[in-house]
Amino acid sequence: MLDRLSPPLVSGTDAQPTAGGRLVDIPYPVRSVLRRWHEMIGIVLGVGIALGIVMTLSGVGRAIMDVYTVDYLRSSASLYVTTQGGKLIPLLPNDSPGTIKQGSNVLSEIRGLPGVQSALGVMTWTMVRDREGPRRSDQPAEQVLVMGVDGDPASMPGVLDLQQGRWLRRSDEVVLGAKLSRDKQLHVGDTLRLNGRNFTVSGIGRLRGFGYGLDSTAFMDMPAFRQRADVQDVTSIIAVRTAPGEDLRQPIAQLGELAVWDVQNLVAEAERILSSELVTYYVLDALALAVGALFVATMLNHSVAERRLEFATLKAIGVPTRSILTSVATEAVAISLVAGVVGVLLALSLGWILNSYLAPAYGFEMIFSADAGLFLQSFLLASLLGLAAGLLPARRATRVDPVEVLREA
Repeated sequence: MLDRLSPPLVSGTDAQPTAGGRLVDIPYPVRSVLRRWHEMIGIVLGVGIALGIVMTLSGVGRAIMDVYTVDYLRSSASLYVTTQGGKLIPLLPNDSPGTIKQGSNVLSEIRGLPGVQSALGVMTWTMVRDREGPRRSDQPAEQVLVMGVDGDPASMPGVLDLQQGRWLRRSDEVVLGAKLSRDKQLHVGDTLRLNGRNFTVSGIGRLRGFGYGLDSTAFMDMPAFRQRADVQDVTSIIAVRTAPGEDLRQPIAQLGELAVWDVQNLVAEAERILSSELVTYYVLDALALAVGALFVATMLNHSVAERRLEFATLKAIGVPTRSILTSVATEAVAISLVAGVVGVLLALSLGWILNSYLAPAYGFEMIFSADAGLFLQSFLLASLLGLAAGLLPARRATRVDPVEVLREA
């Protein structure tokens, strides 16, 4: 027994390589990990997969928040204006920003306020796409969501997200969202007939800051929109870019029954609305972490139980308990470190797949957002749980009487 254990226990500066060419002058805890690396591969992969799932869920939860708020943060618009009671961030299916009556007049008054650099008004409606040739009587009409735009989005950096072509220059042009373009198989230069009028596709892109899901929307000049949709002079949302340091919420609100939102208000409102949904992801994160920690605990428990005779022999020849515990702790830390790298790589790979294939199919810019803080939090928590899971059984193993264990062997 002692002959089998003697090579790992040799230490000191005078130690020489063994016949196999391995140095034995390194500390026992490190040697123990190197000697058992092949036994730890399964544990590392299992814990890495668990951590990867946790990090992926965290990234999806973060992306849900970004879907509602990232456009407002990227846009240079300072304020968003709706009618009183309007909902910029919908909670229920029937929530909407409402309509601002006499939208053109309100927009002109806002643009005339001192400190306003630019203002952009929008209104959304559905139109019918007319196709060439006869249509069956039982064939449903093909509806297209259209947003009329009053103003030049280029005057607000960050608002216009144009992928191909150019923005509107004439009243007979439209810009299509990427998903709408893909679903309808329409490209720059094609013709789209809406409510009895032909429109030329001038670009593929969308506006930021006017709600999510605009990849499935067509954008049209406001006068042409009002004519085709047959709506009155109304506007649903007005985005305002103010000079730095200007607070125009009160002056704008006094123009009528208007609600004025700044970006901080919108982010806080999104966090409030999504708090219950994010709790679900936090619970899933906790469950995945618990599974990872349980996996580490089970495997290290099994490892410690198998090495019970080895620990008893080490105690019998005078190796301090601290050195034995350090070897188990080093093993747990090594597992956690390597598994953390595996988890990050797995999460980033799954996130890339989700953003590249699943997000465009549903008209989202992203459904996974890598967050270094969340990754680090998940990694540290799993490491601490794994370390505790390994040390507890090891401490019990070192408290046994070496004589009894050796007698059982």
